Amino acid sequence: MEIAVSIIIVNYNTAELLGNCIRSVQSKTEGVDYEIIVVDNNSEKESLDHLTEKYPTVHFIFSEENLGFGRANNLGVSHANGKYLFFLNPDTLLLNNAISILYEFMEANSQAGVCGGNMYKGDMTPASSYYDIDFLTLEYKIIFNRKRHTGFNHTRMPQTVNVIVGADLFIPASLFNKFKGFDPDFFLYFEEVELCYRIQKAGYKIISVPEAEIIHLQGGSAENKSKELNKWSYQEHWYSKFVYFSKTKGKFKTALLYWANMLKLGAAKAAYTLKHNPEKLDYWKKKSEVLKKTYSRYRQYLKR
Repeated sequence: MEIAVSIIIVNYNTAELLGNCIRSVQSKTEGVDYEIIVVDNNSEKESLDHLTEKYPTVHFIFSEENLGFGRANNLGVSHANGKYLFFLNPDTLLLNNAISILYEFMEANSQAGVCGGNMYKGDMTPASSYYDIDFLTLEYKIIFNRKRHTGFNHTRMPQTVNVIVGADLFIPASLFNKFKGFDPDFFLYFEEVELCYRIQKAGYKIISVPEAEIIHLQGGSAENKSKELNKWSYQEHWYSKFVYFSKTKGKFKTALLYWANMLKLGAAKAAYTLKHNPEKLDYWKKKSEVLKKTYSRYRQYLKR
């Protein structure tokens, strides 16, 4: 039997956050029928036992391998009965009746392909909720240290954007299935960017709906920047970035982006060599090594 909204949450060793997220959904959501589907990406054994007992109406799916973000969400969708799908991160908390707000908005706007709310950090300051700039342009702004704005809707009115951040992405199930879901070539990062790209290219609108309010507890790492470079997630972010640009901008522009970054890194290394600053020099050397390694991995991907 079809219901209004299937809420899909992918978990990987975040049991406490997940429990808080489920509780916020159940306490804040009213006026719309929904189901919650949790896909566990092969977390530590028995880590969710207390949640399966506490929330018997939640459908838990236990994967025998870590599928990553996109493929795990695709698995959740295969068990969903909702007219709409709401992809929600486990590190989120609803501040209001956000699900009903997004549902009503989509019901009234047939040209909307994807929507999402305004997200806040734990201290209630604006968090990145969407992107309203072409990603290649954004990357060159980053390279040349140009000013960038946090994607947060201060207008209090729905507005068209380029990408809704995947932490709270709301989409019709029929449209998601029509586009065959998240691209499995992405393990983590850029899945929602690539999906929004395809949907927007087909003529649908991507809409920020600020009336829906959600806390996103994604915080900065306590590690220093040099250690951050060694983290798997940092390298995976760059790999997914290269794959995304290859799919949407072509191999040539992806290569240009890589070499533009390498030129910046080379200039930084030269500058800190002249300044006799070994700590800064070590950081930029490590960053250069990570980028080379990740680009080499991307080149292997192209040969598949």
